Amino acid sequence: MRILVCGGRSYPHRHIVFDCLDAIARRYGVERIIHGCASGADKLSSEWAAARGVAEDRYPADWSVGRRAGPDRNSRMLLEGAPDGVVAFPGGRGTDDMIRQARSQGITVWMPRIAWDNTVHQ
Repeated sequence: MRILVCGGRSYPHRHIVFDCLDAIARRYGVERIIHGCASGADKLSSEWAAARGVAEDRYPADWSVGRRAGPDRNSRMLLEGAPDGVVAFPGGRGTDDMIRQARSQGITVWMPRIAWDNTVHQ
């Protein structure tokens, strides 16, 4: 599977990103990680890909275009990256935009959360 990862720039939970991506890899196989080159969830998914020997596609935003940079990057990642699924970790407006765009295209979106016992649920 080609998995697009998004989430907040300050998302700090490396173990949750790793556990979630490991679970998806075990169940479906992951051939490629797609992300937007931001700090937080994107960077953690890049670290996961490097640790697991998984290829990655990086889509940095072109901030010279102003406020449209994030949504434009999200559109590019979906169109050019052709993900089979999106893993959306907690974030803000950019993450919400990615979730909306992915769902409008019929792409499965997983939104992992931490339960009271620190297990990951999908």
